[in-house]
Amino acid sequence: MMDSLTRGDFYILCPDNDVPRELDEKRIFWAAHDIIDNRPPLSRWHPDYADKFKAFLAGE
Repeated sequence: MMDSLTRGDFYILCPDNDVPRELDEKRIFWAAHDIIDNRPPLSRWHPDYADKFKAFLAGE
């Protein structure tokens, strides 16, 4: 997090190193498409979309 602050980054992703930044970016992309595609909020956990999210993460 401190490196991001030093760079003057506006958005700071994944400062706790719990998941890689790449995964955070994919989750953000998917969540934005929840709005664009009129899916339920946090659809990655919704039973109708969970498998689609997993395929998205796998690059399918």
